[in-house]
Amino acid sequence: MRAKSIVLLVMALGCGLVAAISITQVMAKKDAEPTSPSEEMTSIVVAVDNIGMGDAVTKEQVKLEEWPKDKVPEGALTDLAEVEGRRTKTKIYKGSPLLEDQLLEKGAVDAGAAPLIPRGYRVVAVKVDAVSGSAAIIRPSDRVDVVVHFAANPAKGIMKSVTRTILQNIRVFAVDDKYIITPEDDEASAPTTAKTVSLLVKPEQAEMLTAASELGKIRLVLRGLGDEETTSTPGVEPTELLGEKSSEGNSEDEKLPGEEFMNRLLAGQSEPTPQPAPVLPPTPDRWAIRVISGPVVSDVTLEAEEAVSPTGDGEKRWRVVDEYATGGAETGVVSDPFAGGGQVPGVAPETEPEPEPEPEPLIDPEAGD
Repeated sequence: MRAKSIVLLVMALGCGLVAAISITQVMAKKDAEPTSPSEEMTSIVVAVDNIGMGDAVTKEQVKLEEWPKDKVPEGALTDLAEVEGRRTKTKIYKGSPLLEDQLLEKGAVDAGAAPLIPRGYRVVAVKVDAVSGSAAIIRPSDRVDVVVHFAANPAKGIMKSVTRTILQNIRVFAVDDKYIITPEDDEASAPTTAKTVSLLVKPEQAEMLTAASELGKIRLVLRGLGDEETTSTPGVEPTELLGEKSSEGNSEDEKLPGEEFMNRLLAGQSEPTPQPAPVLPPTPDRWAIRVISGPVVSDVTLEAEEAVSPTGDGEKRWRVVDEYATGGAETGVVSDPFAGGGQVPGVAPETEPEPEPEPEPLIDPEAGD
């Protein structure tokens, strides 16, 4: 009995030893397998701490970090020497890779605001006050909507007053001359009321914004952080605020007051090209004369014709267009009274009456007898 137990114990120890060796070999083999191509890594420059807009990057603010090669953003920098000392165009957050487009040229101290404008965009300044500019709460990099109130102006196609939102989710590029928020600005306890707010827009939006500032009154509406949703709004007329029926519900074919102008403004179109004024024919050459023929006095108006006289001597031909004695009826073409023609203007030439036919002689029937 004792010998049998010893044999079983030896067999159990042997099985355990074999299992341990097998597991060790499997783990060693797994560790020795090379990294798959999809997990290839590369080193890029990453921010260790937040870097403010316009600050010069120091070596303490950045480090090299391994990233999967297929997830490295385009333009990421890979050399610390290329980053150190360069100033940023925008704020860079901790853990973000540094991109070439985020930095000014090496050695540039201050290139102004132009390098901060993205390609394809424009900066347009809008005049504001304490109300239209949302007092002193709007800061650079905030997002706003642009609302415009157009007062009735029939001469410009705005038949009734209307208020509409023409642009949404527009980035604030600068407030007055501040396009970079410095630590000193953050610590300032007394906010100042802005006089101008510069908005970052596309070229067609710049045209709309300029037209709106000239034709109406602009008000900037501050959006919440991260709220990028756009909403379609029909606009508001004063009659709606008074509880009256809007002109929109009168007829499906009837347009809103100033709708044609507003549609052009919202579509980024300019005013229609005015049609040229019609060319009026030249005023004809006219003369008013008074003709005295015995006891008869006539006021006659003569008008020159375009054609010259048949004689070829350059004299104009005249026609009577108004005659007081005849009630304005035209009496035909007459010669220039000053050309020596001998004919009185306004008086038709006299013609001899045709002779009346002589009556046939009466024949006496008894005369033949």
